[in-house]
Amino acid sequence: MLVAVSCGSTPASTAPAYPATGLVLLSLTDGSQRGSATIGSDPVAVITSDDGAMAYIADSSPGDVYAVTLPALKVVWKTHVGGAPFGLLLNGGRLLVSLFSGAAVVELDPARGTLLSRHPVAQGAAAMAVADDGRVVVAGVTGHLSYLDGTSIPAGAGFGVANVAGKVWTADFHAAELVRTVDHHLVALPLAVSPFWLAPGAPGTLLIAAEGAQEDSDPGAVLTYETTEGTFVVLARPRDPDQVAWSGSRVLVAAHGDRQVLSIEAGKISAWGQGAAAVALAPDAPLGLLVVAVNAHE
Repeated sequence: MLVAVSCGSTPASTAPAYPATGLVLLSLTDGSQRGSATIGSDPVAVITSDDGAMAYIADSSPGDVYAVTLPALKVVWKTHVGGAPFGLLLNGGRLLVSLFSGAAVVELDPARGTLLSRHPVAQGAAAMAVADDGRVVVAGVTGHLSYLDGTSIPAGAGFGVANVAGKVWTADFHAAELVRTVDHHLVALPLAVSPFWLAPGAPGTLLIAAEGAQEDSDPGAVLTYETTEGTFVVLARPRDPDQVAWSGSRVLVAAHGDRQVLSIEAGKISAWGQGAAAVALAPDAPLGLLVVAVNAHE
């Protein structure tokens, strides 16, 4: 039996409780919690629709994809795709899902979750982006950037890809290098870290989230790379930063090893969602929310 005893003093504030796996909603203004739900057992990626009304989640180990309403967090559909879904991309009215162990990208109907098509790509299919010519490009651990028509070009052997100022950039995870695919130009990182996630930042700027030697215990890094000037800035050194994203004037980081989200603006670092095992995030500007996928088992 538990007995509550009033001592006449103001109770200490308690930290919000976060699910072990699922979604957490934070305010894009101040990082305060706005909702949470347990969804899936191994979420690794999340994106939101253009109108901000839906979130899509890749649940890796079971091989499922979920569609969830925002901000109510109600599951609309769940589709089994197999192959360890990794990357998510909304393009041309379809939801694209890369299958890391399935060597494929599948296209789903975003409204119903029905399978529309399947494209073979290189093994280790990871993040996706849209090139300036409108083609979808898929990063992979074999060192090739795949197109959905079955062709590929040399690239960094890694997980990240981003289109910045009309150029597609990938990263070589083990070599600690960025790779500009148009001419295979290599850029060494200024720290001994392994680049995992890439994203466009301010105009002409690439955002990089990189792991330390020991993913969960050693400091990683969040960096910017100014692609015209060729200069780096180290923004923060969290443990196991899994994803980085740009929102307005902020850099947002899923700092999984530190169990929090970092908000970096004008050199100031704020810790949001402390205690949340953040692995992925998606700014939802229409609703003023940051949608965070959490995974305490990852």
